[in-house]
Amino acid sequence: MKLDRYDKYLAAETSLAPRALLTTWECLADFHEDLVLVGGLAVRYLTKPPATGQVGAVTLDVDFAVSLAVDSGLGPTIRSALHEQEFRWDAKARRFSRQLPGLTLHLDLLTDDGKSDKGTVIVDDGLPVAVLPGIDRELECVRVVPVTGTDLSGRTRTLSIKVAEVGPMLALKLNAFGGPEGRRAAKDAHDILHLAMRYLDGLPAAVAGFQAEKKTGNRAMRHALACLAKDFADIDAPGPMACARFRVPGWPERTDNEEVALALRQEYVTVAQALLS
Repeated sequence: MKLDRYDKYLAAETSLAPRALLTTWECLADFHEDLVLVGGLAVRYLTKPPATGQVGAVTLDVDFAVSLAVDSGLGPTIRSALHEQEFRWDAKARRFSRQLPGLTLHLDLLTDDGKSDKGTVIVDDGLPVAVLPGIDRELECVRVVPVTGTDLSGRTRTLSIKVAEVGPMLALKLNAFGGPEGRRAAKDAHDILHLAMRYLDGLPAAVAGFQAEKKTGNRAMRHALACLAKDFADIDAPGPMACARFRVPGWPERTDNEEVALALRQEYVTVAQALLS
């Protein structure tokens, strides 16, 4: 679920996704070889924490890339392991969900069949998983991040979690914004800029990581580069405008923040040009 403005993401709700991550990563221990964290939580763990009053990475969901080759063998399946943690499979939405007071937590699985831009394929004991180009690179190019926090049962945990690296993540987020199935969601625009600007190893490393994906056969790169050229070409393009609407309170309806929004849009174009170079 994506909200259209940063200030709509309430701390009481966004704090649940990291807790769900700790819970599900542990219960899926048998599948770690075939799982990698992607999506909004990956952005959180690939970026520096925001200073007080600044925007950060926010999400209400947990997303995992899963290998086509994942196989539970004779042990518990992904479905049964998550079911033990009260995540139920929604056949219509094709995702797992867990109902909490006032909020439904969603968990999505994504894979790449090497040929399709969309659709589903069956993995691990009949589980239909959404196809996204580039997920195979998310599984190959990772960093291990220590994550400490409280899981959904209230236990304090520190787990080493595989997170997709910056290059494949930027390609994936650009596809989410402007690819074949792109919704031009404001949060995706924010995630792209935040990931590039606040990457743990710095902006030059983020740019280098993204550009390196051009040589890997990453199927997401064709749409990612086209999205950058089209949707982030100037300050009035869909990407910078969407990011400003997401980050700047009340803009564009309120004009008191016009200078802040303009500076942000200009910064975005500069970053997009660096990614394209």
